[in-house]
Amino acid sequence: MISERNKSKVQIFLLLIAFVLLIMLANNIFKGFRFDLTENKLYTLGDGTLNIINELQDEVILNYYFSDSLTQDDTYLRAYAKRIKELLEEYELRSKGKIKLNIIDPIPFSDEEDDAMKYGLQGVPSKTKEENIFFGLVAANRYDSYKIIKFFDPGKEAVIEYEITKVLYSLLDMKKPRIGVMSSLPMFGGYNFTKNEPTPEWAIIQKIKPLFDVELIDKKTKSFDDFDILFLVHPKKISNEDKKKVLNFYDNKGKILLLYDVYSEADPEFQDPSLPPAGGGIQSSDFKELLDKIGIAINPSKVLLDRKFAIPVTSAASDRPIKHAAILSFPKKSFNKNLNITSKLNSLTSAFSGSIENTNMSNKFTSLISSSSDSSVAEKNVFRYLPDPSVLLDKYEPTAETEIFAGLIENENKKAIVVADADITANYLWVRVQDFYGEQVLVPWASNGDLIINSLDYLSGGNTLASITSRESFSRPFSVVEDLKLTAEKIFNTEEARLQNKLAQLQSKNSELTDKNSIDYSAFQQELLKVRKELRDVRRNLNKDIDSLGSLLKFINIFLMPILLTIFIIVFSAYRKKQKSK
Repeated sequence: MISERNKSKVQIFLLLIAFVLLIMLANNIFKGFRFDLTENKLYTLGDGTLNIINELQDEVILNYYFSDSLTQDDTYLRAYAKRIKELLEEYELRSKGKIKLNIIDPIPFSDEEDDAMKYGLQGVPSKTKEENIFFGLVAANRYDSYKIIKFFDPGKEAVIEYEITKVLYSLLDMKKPRIGVMSSLPMFGGYNFTKNEPTPEWAIIQKIKPLFDVELIDKKTKSFDDFDILFLVHPKKISNEDKKKVLNFYDNKGKILLLYDVYSEADPEFQDPSLPPAGGGIQSSDFKELLDKIGIAINPSKVLLDRKFAIPVTSAASDRPIKHAAILSFPKKSFNKNLNITSKLNSLTSAFSGSIENTNMSNKFTSLISSSSDSSVAEKNVFRYLPDPSVLLDKYEPTAETEIFAGLIENENKKAIVVADADITANYLWVRVQDFYGEQVLVPWASNGDLIINSLDYLSGGNTLASITSRESFSRPFSVVEDLKLTAEKIFNTEEARLQNKLAQLQSKNSELTDKNSIDYSAFQQELLKVRKELRDVRRNLNKDIDSLGSLLKFINIFLMPILLTIFIIVFSAYRKKQKSK
């Protein structure tokens, strides 16, 4: 007869076997059954990706090359490679047999390494620098057409779904919408006469070219009839003939993306800001006829300010970065969540933008991006020779309502998306261009490019690309901290201005006091030291509330929660003991 002790051991052993069998059964039965419980669905393929997968008619082979044997000590790269592998497995799973995934380790001097080099994958020196690491993708169809991702750059993880889906999209060989681009900015590249060298095309053009059939409208363009969409960026000094063509296009095809600027720093004609426009000063876009046709107004003399969305910039007038109320970073909460154009954007950066007003009540006007409740407008002339951006916050008074930065205007069969800034296309406001082993790599840090692509995709009538241009980043803003910062800065700016003014008065008085041993001079020195101390205290107390909140959270996480858990365990143990004794 089995003793009670041995019986317990047998039960534990049988439970372990049952547990292992249950896991094996679950892995086979529920292989395609997955839950994404993250708030922003970080691990769910976008609608656009699923649409493209559904468009596949023939089998596509995905050969995923990763030098597993050469990266045993590189835990960071291996962890990233595992995430890529799991994402590719999701593609295979959702394709219902149309996509077949092969995972290949191109061992040095193997046929697999020869294939990786033949397809053009990028080999990166390993830590020993004796062998090359391959980490890329080759997608091929049965017609021997193939597309590649040379190397999965860990810095581009936020756009990895877009990169993979773009490869599939290219294999489909679908007819791309034709986009006619009319711009007074050098988006397609130009020539720098100062450096005597050509300038490359902007990152936004590089981003949209693989997805659309893009053509620059110039003097050689005879007709707009072949275009599906017109993309106008800072339209200025357009001939009457071209204006008429644009207006006719809107009447007939009714699909326009318009970036209208009131103060474009990216304009090559951006000259002396102290001069009036007639003398070569800053000029806004000047296609009012199109604004009237669409049924909106953008005041060319007004610039949007937003104290809450302002970005800190360096200034010669201060030893610390100062928030510039006209250089803005629009966060997620400023975007319309009901349209794919803006629903998945993370942030958007703009500089010296305008605001949009609907002037035609028969329009269906939808705000896409709006300012915060702490926004205002300022005269454009204020920015002429503005050495200290803090003056924008002097006597700052928010407007009664939020301002519209971007909007969708629909009227009958016509659709126009209008953004009150053209500089959002300039590289410096949204993307870093890096050299990666001789290849130019675009690393976006804002969603400006995604807004353009999503808008063009929406106007083309598809929901194919809008949901795959970016994946949500795993970040949660500390709204309480942001509000505390804003309140502290308001108090700081007011108090600092008062003390700086008093300090300036005392320093001017210093030159008037000639007798350094007099009672007046001694009193002056004491007052000067007192004001300087007050100024230091104000600067030190700027983040006092934030530091206090941080200390409280640390106390809760490090001490309070373990203490409460310990008390709970003691009380629960005492209760169990009491129950057993009864």
